[in-house]
Amino acid sequence: MEAHQPDAVRDLTARPTIELDHHSADYRDRWQEISDGNVAACPVAHTAAYGGTWVVSGYEPLVEALRDHAVFSSFQDHTDPAGPMRGTSNPPIPYLNVPQELDPPLHTVYRRLLNGPLSPEQSRRREPFIRQVTAACLDRFTEKGQADLVAELTNPVPAIVTLGILGVPLTDWERYAGPIHLLTYSPPGSATWTEAMTAVGEMMAVLGALVVARRTEPAGDLISVLATATGDDGELLPLDHVISTAGLVVAGGVDTTTALVSHALHWLHRHPAERDRLIADPGLLPTAVDEFLRVLAPVQFMSRTATRDVELGGQRIAAGERVMLAFAAANRDPAAFECPAEMRLDRTPNRHVAFGSGVHRCVGAHLAKVEAVVMLDEILRRIPDYVIDEQGTQHYPSIGAINGFIGMPASFTPTPAVGAVFPESAGG
Repeated sequence: MEAHQPDAVRDLTARPTIELDHHSADYRDRWQEISDGNVAACPVAHTAAYGGTWVVSGYEPLVEALRDHAVFSSFQDHTDPAGPMRGTSNPPIPYLNVPQELDPPLHTVYRRLLNGPLSPEQSRRREPFIRQVTAACLDRFTEKGQADLVAELTNPVPAIVTLGILGVPLTDWERYAGPIHLLTYSPPGSATWTEAMTAVGEMMAVLGALVVARRTEPAGDLISVLATATGDDGELLPLDHVISTAGLVVAGGVDTTTALVSHALHWLHRHPAERDRLIADPGLLPTAVDEFLRVLAPVQFMSRTATRDVELGGQRIAAGERVMLAFAAANRDPAAFECPAEMRLDRTPNRHVAFGSGVHRCVGAHLAKVEAVVMLDEILRRIPDYVIDEQGTQHYPSIGAINGFIGMPASFTPTPAVGAVFPESAGG
Protein backbone atom coordinates (compact mmCIF):
# COMPACT_ATOMS: atom_id res chain seq x y z
CA MET A 1 0.00 0.00 0.00
CA GLU A 2 1.37 3.40 -0.89
CA ALA A 3 1.80 5.82 1.96
CA HIS A 4 -0.06 9.14 1.84
CA GLN A 5 2.07 12.28 1.50
CA PRO A 6 1.22 15.65 3.06
CA ASP A 7 -1.49 17.48 1.13
CA ALA A 8 0.89 20.18 -0.10
CA VAL A 9 3.16 17.74 -1.94
CA ARG A 10 0.87 14.81 -2.70
CA ASP A 11 1.05 13.52 -6.27
CA LEU A 12 -2.60 13.21 -7.25
CA THR A 13 -1.72 11.02 -10.23
CA ALA A 14 -0.50 8.26 -7.88
CA ARG A 15 -3.00 5.63 -6.81
CA PRO A 16 -2.97 4.15 -3.33
CA THR A 17 -3.93 0.53 -3.84
CA ILE A 18 -5.45 -2.16 -1.64
CA GLU A 19 -6.41 -5.79 -2.08
CA LEU A 20 -10.12 -6.16 -1.38
CA ASP A 21 -12.46 -8.88 -2.57
CA HIS A 22 -15.65 -8.15 -0.66
CA HIS A 23 -17.18 -11.46 -1.77
CA SER A 24 -14.35 -13.51 -0.24
CA ALA A 25 -14.42 -15.65 2.89
CA ASP A 26 -11.46 -13.66 4.21
CA TYR A 27 -13.43 -10.43 4.04
CA ARG A 28 -16.43 -12.13 5.65
CA ASP A 29 -14.31 -13.28 8.58
CA ARG A 30 -12.23 -10.12 9.01
CA TRP A 31 -14.40 -7.32 7.71
CA GLN A 32 -14.02 -5.16 10.82
CA GLU A 33 -10.24 -5.47 10.83
CA ILE A 34 -10.02 -4.86 7.08
CA SER A 35 -12.39 -1.90 7.27
CA ASP A 36 -10.44 -0.29 10.11
CA GLY A 37 -7.18 -0.71 8.20
CA ASN A 38 -8.62 0.89 5.07
CA VAL A 39 -10.04 3.85 6.99
CA ALA A 40 -6.73 4.46 8.73
CA ALA A 41 -4.40 4.09 5.73
CA CYS A 42 -6.44 4.48 2.55
CA PRO A 43 -9.78 6.29 2.98
CA VAL A 44 -10.00 6.41 -0.83
CA ALA A 45 -7.97 3.69 -2.57
CA HIS A 46 -8.08 1.49 -5.66
CA THR A 47 -8.45 -2.27 -5.92
CA ALA A 48 -8.04 -4.43 -9.01
CA ALA A 49 -10.88 -6.73 -7.98
CA TYR A 50 -13.87 -7.10 -10.33
CA GLY A 51 -12.30 -5.15 -13.17
CA GLY A 52 -11.00 -2.41 -10.89
CA THR A 53 -12.83 -0.02 -8.60
CA TRP A 54 -12.13 2.76 -6.15
CA VAL A 55 -13.06 1.90 -2.56
CA VAL A 56 -14.26 4.80 -0.41
CA SER A 57 -13.85 3.90 3.28
CA GLY A 58 -13.58 7.33 4.91
CA TYR A 59 -16.78 8.83 6.30
CA GLU A 60 -16.39 12.33 4.87
CA PRO A 61 -15.57 11.35 1.26
CA LEU A 62 -18.24 8.66 1.33
CA VAL A 63 -20.95 11.13 2.36
CA GLU A 64 -19.67 13.58 -0.25
CA ALA A 65 -20.05 10.94 -2.96
CA LEU A 66 -23.49 9.86 -1.75
CA ARG A 67 -24.79 13.40 -1.90
CA ASP A 68 -23.44 14.15 -5.38
CA HIS A 69 -25.58 11.86 -7.52
CA ALA A 70 -24.79 13.87 -10.65
CA VAL A 71 -21.10 12.96 -10.45
CA PHE A 72 -21.39 9.58 -8.75
CA SER A 73 -24.15 7.93 -10.74
CA SER A 74 -26.21 4.90 -9.74
CA PHE A 75 -27.37 4.23 -13.30
CA GLN A 76 -26.94 0.86 -14.95
CA ASP A 77 -27.09 0.93 -18.75
CA HIS A 78 -28.64 -2.39 -19.73
CA THR A 79 -28.36 -1.50 -23.41
CA ASP A 80 -24.55 -1.55 -23.10
CA PRO A 81 -23.45 -4.17 -20.53
CA ALA A 82 -19.82 -3.61 -21.47
CA GLY A 83 -20.06 0.14 -20.87
CA PRO A 84 -19.01 2.01 -17.74
CA MET A 85 -22.50 2.61 -16.31
CA ARG A 86 -22.81 -0.59 -14.29
CA GLY A 87 -25.18 0.33 -11.48
CA THR A 88 -24.93 -0.12 -7.74
CA SER A 89 -23.75 -3.74 -7.36
CA ASN A 90 -20.20 -4.97 -7.92
CA PRO A 91 -20.21 -7.01 -10.07
CA PRO A 92 -23.49 -5.75 -11.55
CA ILE A 93 -26.71 -7.71 -11.23
CA PRO A 94 -28.07 -8.34 -14.74
CA TYR A 95 -31.65 -7.28 -14.19
CA LEU A 96 -33.55 -4.00 -14.05
CA ASN A 97 -33.31 -2.37 -10.62
CA VAL A 98 -35.74 0.56 -10.36
CA PRO A 99 -35.44 3.13 -8.83
CA GLN A 100 -32.14 2.14 -7.14
CA GLU A 101 -30.24 2.24 -10.43
CA LEU A 102 -31.83 5.40 -11.78
CA ASP A 103 -30.74 8.99 -11.24
CA PRO A 104 -32.94 12.08 -10.94
CA PRO A 105 -35.16 13.22 -12.51
CA LEU A 106 -36.46 9.75 -13.48
CA HIS A 107 -35.48 8.34 -10.08
CA THR A 108 -37.65 10.98 -8.42
CA VAL A 109 -40.80 9.75 -10.20
CA TYR A 110 -40.57 6.31 -8.64
CA ARG A 111 -39.12 7.39 -5.31
CA ARG A 112 -42.05 9.73 -4.78
CA LEU A 113 -44.46 6.78 -5.07
CA LEU A 114 -42.64 4.97 -2.25
CA ASN A 115 -42.05 7.91 0.08
CA GLY A 116 -45.63 8.13 1.34
CA PRO A 117 -46.32 4.45 2.12
CA LEU A 118 -42.89 4.10 3.77
CA SER A 119 -42.83 7.46 5.57
CA PRO A 120 -42.03 7.78 9.29
CA GLU A 121 -45.71 8.30 10.11
CA GLN A 122 -46.90 5.29 8.08
CA SER A 123 -44.12 3.14 9.52
CA ARG A 124 -45.18 4.02 13.07
CA ARG A 125 -48.81 3.26 12.22
CA ARG A 126 -47.76 -0.25 11.19
CA GLU A 127 -46.34 -1.03 14.63
CA PRO A 128 -49.44 -3.02 15.79
CA PHE A 129 -49.28 -5.15 12.64
CA ILE A 130 -45.55 -5.76 13.09
CA ARG A 131 -46.10 -6.68 16.75
CA GLN A 132 -48.91 -9.06 15.86
CA VAL A 133 -46.79 -10.85 13.25
CA THR A 134 -43.84 -11.07 15.66
CA ALA A 135 -46.03 -12.41 18.46
CA ALA A 136 -47.59 -14.99 16.16
CA CYS A 137 -44.14 -16.21 15.05
CA LEU A 138 -42.99 -16.44 18.67
CA ASP A 139 -46.12 -18.39 19.59
CA ARG A 140 -45.04 -21.15 17.24
CA PHE A 141 -41.98 -22.06 19.30
CA THR A 142 -41.89 -20.46 22.77
CA GLU A 143 -43.44 -23.52 24.43
CA LYS A 144 -40.75 -25.77 22.92
CA GLY A 145 -37.87 -23.87 24.48
CA GLN A 146 -35.83 -23.93 21.28
CA ALA A 147 -35.92 -22.41 17.81
CA ASP A 148 -33.86 -21.26 14.88
CA LEU A 149 -34.16 -17.54 15.45
CA VAL A 150 -33.42 -16.75 11.80
CA ALA A 151 -35.59 -19.36 10.08
CA GLU A 152 -38.50 -19.00 12.50
CA LEU A 153 -38.43 -15.32 13.40
CA THR A 154 -36.05 -12.79 11.86
CA ASN A 155 -36.60 -14.16 8.36
CA PRO A 156 -40.41 -14.43 8.27
CA VAL A 157 -41.38 -11.25 10.17
CA PRO A 158 -39.82 -8.64 7.83
CA ALA A 159 -40.93 -10.67 4.80
CA ILE A 160 -44.55 -10.89 5.98
CA VAL A 161 -44.61 -7.18 6.86
CA THR A 162 -43.20 -6.25 3.44
CA LEU A 163 -45.68 -8.42 1.57
CA GLY A 164 -48.51 -6.97 3.63
CA ILE A 165 -47.58 -3.45 2.53
CA LEU A 166 -47.30 -4.49 -1.09
CA GLY A 167 -50.59 -6.39 -1.02
CA VAL A 168 -49.14 -9.84 -1.70
CA PRO A 169 -50.71 -12.85 0.08
CA LEU A 170 -48.88 -13.16 3.41
CA THR A 171 -48.72 -16.95 3.22
CA ASP A 172 -46.46 -16.61 0.16
CA TRP A 173 -43.61 -15.03 2.13
CA GLU A 174 -41.20 -17.94 1.58
CA ARG A 175 -41.68 -17.74 -2.19
CA TYR A 176 -40.29 -14.19 -2.06
CA ALA A 177 -37.83 -14.30 0.83
CA GLY A 178 -36.05 -17.50 -0.17
CA PRO A 179 -34.71 -16.36 -3.57
CA ILE A 180 -33.68 -12.95 -2.23
CA HIS A 181 -31.70 -14.43 0.66
CA LEU A 182 -30.04 -16.96 -1.62
CA LEU A 183 -29.05 -14.33 -4.17
CA THR A 184 -27.76 -11.98 -1.49
CA TYR A 185 -25.27 -14.38 0.02
CA SER A 186 -24.19 -16.28 -3.11
CA PRO A 187 -20.85 -15.27 -4.66
CA PRO A 188 -21.34 -14.15 -8.29
CA GLY A 189 -20.86 -16.95 -10.77
CA SER A 190 -21.32 -19.72 -8.20
CA ALA A 191 -23.83 -22.56 -8.63
CA THR A 192 -26.03 -21.11 -5.88
CA TRP A 193 -25.91 -17.69 -7.57
CA THR A 194 -27.19 -19.23 -10.81
CA GLU A 195 -29.89 -21.07 -8.86
CA ALA A 196 -30.84 -17.84 -7.11
CA MET A 197 -31.07 -15.87 -10.35
CA THR A 198 -33.47 -18.47 -11.74
CA ALA A 199 -35.57 -18.36 -8.56
CA VAL A 200 -35.62 -14.55 -8.58
CA GLY A 201 -36.79 -14.61 -12.19
CA GLU A 202 -39.67 -16.91 -11.25
CA MET A 203 -40.52 -14.70 -8.28
CA MET A 204 -40.57 -11.59 -10.47
CA ALA A 205 -42.90 -13.32 -12.94
CA VAL A 206 -45.40 -13.93 -10.13
CA LEU A 207 -45.01 -10.35 -8.90
CA GLY A 208 -45.44 -9.07 -12.45
CA ALA A 209 -48.73 -10.92 -12.81
CA LEU A 210 -49.97 -9.20 -9.64
CA VAL A 211 -48.97 -5.80 -11.03
CA VAL A 212 -50.86 -6.47 -14.25
CA ALA A 213 -53.92 -7.57 -12.28
CA ARG A 214 -53.84 -4.43 -10.11
CA ARG A 215 -53.84 -2.22 -13.20
CA THR A 216 -57.29 -3.56 -13.95
CA GLU A 217 -58.54 -3.91 -10.37
CA PRO A 218 -56.67 -1.71 -7.88
CA ALA A 219 -56.87 -2.87 -4.26
CA GLY A 220 -55.56 0.05 -2.21
CA ASP A 221 -52.14 -1.51 -1.56
CA LEU A 222 -48.65 -0.42 -2.64
CA ILE A 223 -48.69 -2.60 -5.75
CA SER A 224 -51.88 -0.82 -6.79
CA VAL A 225 -50.25 2.58 -6.21
CA LEU A 226 -47.33 1.58 -8.43
CA ALA A 227 -49.45 -0.15 -11.06
CA THR A 228 -51.81 2.80 -11.58
CA ALA A 229 -49.26 5.63 -11.32
CA THR A 230 -48.78 7.92 -14.30
CA GLY A 231 -45.88 10.02 -15.52
CA ASP A 232 -45.83 13.70 -16.40
CA ASP A 233 -47.35 12.79 -19.78
CA GLY A 234 -50.40 11.26 -18.10
CA GLU A 235 -49.53 7.78 -19.34
CA LEU A 236 -49.11 4.77 -17.08
CA LEU A 237 -45.51 4.18 -16.06
CA PRO A 238 -43.69 1.46 -18.04
CA LEU A 239 -44.75 -1.96 -16.83
CA ASP A 240 -41.20 -3.31 -16.53
CA HIS A 241 -40.20 -0.35 -14.37
CA VAL A 242 -43.22 -0.79 -12.12
CA ILE A 243 -42.55 -4.51 -11.68
CA SER A 244 -38.91 -3.77 -10.91
CA THR A 245 -39.88 -1.18 -8.29
CA ALA A 246 -42.14 -3.71 -6.58
CA GLY A 247 -39.29 -6.22 -6.71
CA LEU A 248 -36.92 -3.72 -5.11
CA VAL A 249 -39.36 -3.25 -2.22
CA VAL A 250 -39.33 -7.02 -1.72
CA ALA A 251 -35.54 -7.23 -1.90
CA GLY A 252 -35.02 -4.31 0.44
CA GLY A 253 -37.65 -5.47 2.89
CA VAL A 254 -36.84 -9.15 3.36
CA ASP A 255 -33.07 -9.24 3.84
CA THR A 256 -31.66 -6.12 5.47
CA THR A 257 -33.93 -6.13 8.52
CA THR A 258 -33.40 -9.87 8.91
CA ALA A 259 -29.65 -9.27 9.01
CA LEU A 260 -29.94 -6.33 11.41
CA VAL A 261 -32.08 -8.10 14.02
CA SER A 262 -30.14 -11.35 13.72
CA HIS A 263 -26.85 -9.57 14.38
CA ALA A 264 -28.37 -7.65 17.28
CA LEU A 265 -29.58 -10.90 18.87
CA HIS A 266 -26.18 -12.50 18.37
CA TRP A 267 -24.37 -9.51 19.90
CA LEU A 268 -26.74 -9.37 22.90
CA HIS A 269 -26.21 -13.10 23.46
CA ARG A 270 -22.49 -12.39 23.77
CA HIS A 271 -23.05 -9.32 25.99
CA PRO A 272 -25.61 -10.39 28.62
CA ALA A 273 -25.17 -7.27 30.76
CA GLU A 274 -26.18 -5.09 27.82
CA ARG A 275 -29.10 -7.43 27.11
CA ASP A 276 -30.24 -7.02 30.72
CA ARG A 277 -29.93 -3.28 30.29
CA LEU A 278 -32.35 -3.30 27.35
CA ILE A 279 -34.72 -5.64 29.17
CA ALA A 280 -34.80 -3.23 32.11
CA ASP A 281 -35.11 -0.17 29.87
CA PRO A 282 -36.88 -1.01 26.57
CA GLY A 283 -37.18 2.74 25.93
CA LEU A 284 -33.50 2.60 24.98
CA LEU A 285 -34.22 0.29 22.03
CA PRO A 286 -34.60 2.97 19.32
CA THR A 287 -31.19 4.44 20.18
CA ALA A 288 -29.68 0.95 20.48
CA VAL A 289 -31.00 -0.01 17.02
CA ASP A 290 -29.13 2.93 15.48
CA GLU A 291 -25.96 1.71 17.15
CA PHE A 292 -26.56 -1.85 15.94
CA LEU A 293 -26.92 -0.40 12.45
CA ARG A 294 -23.65 1.50 12.76
CA VAL A 295 -21.47 -1.23 14.28
CA LEU A 296 -22.95 -4.39 12.77
CA ALA A 297 -23.41 -2.99 9.25
CA PRO A 298 -26.17 -5.02 7.54
CA VAL A 299 -25.46 -3.30 4.20
CA GLN A 300 -21.72 -3.20 3.53
CA PHE A 301 -21.30 -1.73 0.05
CA MET A 302 -22.98 0.11 -2.80
CA SER A 303 -21.30 1.17 -6.04
CA ARG A 304 -21.42 4.18 -8.30
CA THR A 305 -19.85 5.29 -11.60
CA ALA A 306 -18.02 8.61 -11.97
CA THR A 307 -19.63 10.66 -14.73
CA ARG A 308 -16.69 13.07 -15.03
CA ASP A 309 -13.15 13.50 -13.74
CA VAL A 310 -13.36 14.35 -10.06
CA GLU A 311 -11.22 14.57 -6.95
CA LEU A 312 -12.49 12.70 -3.91
CA GLY A 313 -10.64 12.33 -0.65
CA GLY A 314 -7.45 13.61 -2.25
CA GLN A 315 -7.56 11.11 -5.13
CA ARG A 316 -8.28 11.75 -8.78
CA ILE A 317 -11.05 9.57 -10.15
CA ALA A 318 -11.52 9.52 -13.91
CA ALA A 319 -14.81 9.65 -15.78
CA GLY A 320 -16.17 6.14 -16.23
CA GLU A 321 -14.34 4.64 -13.27
CA ARG A 322 -16.22 2.55 -10.75
CA VAL A 323 -16.50 3.70 -7.13
CA MET A 324 -17.49 1.35 -4.30
CA LEU A 325 -18.84 3.01 -1.15
CA ALA A 326 -17.90 1.05 1.97
CA PHE A 327 -20.66 1.88 4.47
CA ALA A 328 -19.30 -0.58 7.02
CA ALA A 329 -15.90 1.10 7.02
CA ALA A 330 -17.25 4.66 7.10
CA ASN A 331 -19.33 3.79 10.15
CA ARG A 332 -16.07 2.93 11.92
CA ASP A 333 -14.20 6.11 11.00
CA PRO A 334 -12.74 7.72 14.17
CA ALA A 335 -12.96 11.11 12.47
CA ALA A 336 -16.76 10.78 12.63
CA PHE A 337 -17.38 8.64 15.72
CA GLU A 338 -15.76 8.62 19.14
CA CYS A 339 -14.31 5.17 19.92
CA PRO A 340 -15.99 3.75 16.80
CA ALA A 341 -15.24 0.09 17.56
CA GLU A 342 -17.23 0.31 20.81
CA MET A 343 -20.91 -0.57 20.87
CA ARG A 344 -22.55 2.21 22.87
CA LEU A 345 -26.26 1.51 23.04
CA ASP A 346 -26.98 5.07 24.19
CA ARG A 347 -24.77 6.76 21.56
CA THR A 348 -26.25 10.07 20.48
CA PRO A 349 -26.01 11.76 18.11
CA ASN A 350 -25.37 8.86 15.77
CA ARG A 351 -24.92 10.03 12.20
CA HIS A 352 -24.26 6.60 10.77
CA VAL A 353 -24.56 5.91 7.06
CA ALA A 354 -26.07 2.42 7.35
CA PHE A 355 -28.99 3.65 5.23
CA GLY A 356 -26.86 5.77 2.92
CA SER A 357 -27.44 9.49 2.36
CA GLY A 358 -28.71 11.84 -0.31
CA VAL A 359 -31.46 11.09 -2.83
CA HIS A 360 -30.76 7.34 -2.70
CA ARG A 361 -30.99 7.04 1.09
CA CYS A 362 -32.86 3.82 1.86
CA VAL A 363 -36.56 4.51 1.42
CA GLY A 364 -37.42 1.75 3.91
CA ALA A 365 -35.17 3.10 6.69
CA HIS A 366 -38.02 4.21 8.93
CA LEU A 367 -39.89 0.93 8.54
CA ALA A 368 -36.75 -1.11 9.21
CA LYS A 369 -36.11 0.71 12.47
CA VAL A 370 -39.68 0.26 13.67
CA GLU A 371 -39.53 -3.44 12.78
CA ALA A 372 -36.23 -3.90 14.60
CA VAL A 373 -37.43 -2.13 17.75
CA VAL A 374 -40.69 -4.09 17.89
CA MET A 375 -39.04 -7.45 17.19
CA LEU A 376 -36.32 -6.95 19.79
CA ASP A 377 -38.85 -5.71 22.33
CA GLU A 378 -41.04 -8.81 21.88
CA ILE A 379 -38.08 -11.20 21.92
CA LEU A 380 -36.48 -9.72 25.05
CA ARG A 381 -39.81 -9.71 26.81
CA ARG A 382 -40.86 -13.27 25.95
CA ILE A 383 -37.62 -15.25 25.70
CA PRO A 384 -35.16 -13.01 27.59
CA ASP A 385 -32.75 -15.82 28.53
CA TYR A 386 -32.18 -17.19 25.02
CA VAL A 387 -28.80 -18.82 24.47
CA ILE A 388 -27.46 -19.12 20.92
CA ASP A 389 -25.74 -22.29 19.78
CA GLU A 390 -22.54 -20.78 18.41
CA GLN A 391 -21.45 -24.03 16.77
CA GLY A 392 -24.74 -24.39 14.95
CA THR A 393 -24.95 -20.77 13.83
CA GLN A 394 -24.38 -20.32 10.11
CA HIS A 395 -23.20 -17.00 8.67
CA TYR A 396 -23.66 -15.95 5.07
CA PRO A 397 -20.75 -17.47 3.10
CA SER A 398 -20.29 -14.07 1.45
CA ILE A 399 -21.19 -10.56 2.60
CA GLY A 400 -20.54 -8.77 -0.65
CA ALA A 401 -23.76 -6.83 -0.12
CA ILE A 402 -25.49 -7.94 3.09
CA ASN A 403 -23.92 -9.12 6.34
CA GLY A 404 -26.31 -11.80 7.55
CA PHE A 405 -27.02 -15.24 8.94
CA ILE A 406 -28.57 -18.32 7.36
CA GLY A 407 -29.36 -20.04 10.65
CA MET A 408 -29.12 -19.32 14.39
CA PRO A 409 -30.34 -22.13 16.68
CA ALA A 410 -31.11 -21.09 20.24
CA SER A 411 -32.57 -22.47 23.45
CA PHE A 412 -34.45 -20.70 26.24
CA THR A 413 -36.79 -21.29 29.13
CA PRO A 414 -40.12 -22.45 27.65
CA THR A 415 -42.89 -19.90 27.98
CA PRO A 416 -46.58 -20.18 27.11
CA ALA A 417 -47.99 -18.90 23.86
CA VAL A 418 -50.03 -15.72 24.11
CA GLY A 419 -52.65 -16.67 21.52
CA ALA A 420 -51.47 -14.31 18.80
CA VAL A 421 -53.15 -14.90 15.44
CA PHE A 422 -51.42 -14.40 12.12
CA PRO A 423 -53.13 -11.49 10.32
CA GLU A 424 -54.64 -12.14 6.94
CA SER A 425 -53.48 -8.78 5.60
CA ALA A 426 -51.61 -5.67 6.66
CA GLY A 427 -54.93 -4.14 7.56
CA GLY A 428 -56.05 -6.91 9.77
